Amino acid sequence: MNITPTTVLLVEDDPADARLIQDALAGTVSNPFRVEWETRLSGALKRLGSEKFEVILLDLSLPDSKGLEAFDQVFQAAPDSLILVLSGLTDEETARQAMERGAHDYFSKGHATLTGCRVRCATSSSARLPGARCRAARNASAR
Repeated sequence: MNITPTTVLLVEDDPADARLIQDALAGTVSNPFRVEWETRLSGALKRLGSEKFEVILLDLSLPDSKGLEAFDQVFQAAPDSLILVLSGLTDEETARQAMERGAHDYFSKGHATLTGCRVRCATSSSARLPGARCRAARNASAR
């Protein structure tokens, strides 16, 4: 059986964080991911202008954009994509505000090992409505 990978755009400027997230998404046979990585908002917006991604993992602290400005631009460029905000320990409130503006979910980069679970949860059949498993994953990442 051939399973089409979920397309993911990872927008993260820190190579170590990007590697952790890519590793967390790699090797999933039952629900594979095709991850494309951009280090700047400008590169991500260019890609979003010509490619469609099912999921966008967005760091809100990028060299060429900070905070909600980055989210607003990505949301405008890809309103049908599921956007999951990557939150540092100091910007959790900003991540929550991004959810109020339309982000599907957020999680701390310090819990990158839960990335695969969170993305699978977001792309499940009830993708647009965070369910019990998504809340459980968020609660687990808060520990």
